[in-house]
Amino acid sequence: MGALSAMRLLSNHFERLVRSIDVPVLLEMIRRVEPLVYARYFKGFRAQTIGKKRVVEAMKREVLEKQNEVLSELLALLWNQKNRELYRDMLNLVRTIDENVEQIKAIEDEKAREFISTLEARFPKEDILICVRLNEVKFSEKVISTMLEGKKLEEEDRDAEEEEEKEGGQPP
Repeated sequence: MGALSAMRLLSNHFERLVRSIDVPVLLEMIRRVEPLVYARYFKGFRAQTIGKKRVVEAMKREVLEKQNEVLSELLALLWNQKNRELYRDMLNLVRTIDENVEQIKAIEDEKAREFISTLEARFPKEDILICVRLNEVKFSEKVISTMLEGKKLEEEDRDAEEEEEKEGGQPP
């Protein structure tokens, strides 16, 4: 999975991701690596006058609609730089499993929950989710969806419904 796939998974959090990056830094990097994109959206504007809303809309169009891989990689890089403390803390936790993090195939759910709990003391859950997705941290989808995205799993829902029925709730 690359940065573009991660961006698609983070589409509900895309605005937070882009807004966390300094506009002048982002614009300068776009001007250097994607001059046509820069010209399309920002040519003729001074960097100081370009608002985050305009930048977010342009990045949504380019990354999520046009699937611009280069901009996806750039956004991931700049987000990690801007959130370097979270990135560093996550990296240090993952290194407790194996110093060569690239060799890790999967992180056990219990370990993943422990890592998330440790990070939640210092960082917002949404930022932890962004970090996990952008950097392909090897947490299971179950852990990501329940602990970071706040989704209940279908089987948990069924179990809750069955429990309710046993307790005298109305059958469906």
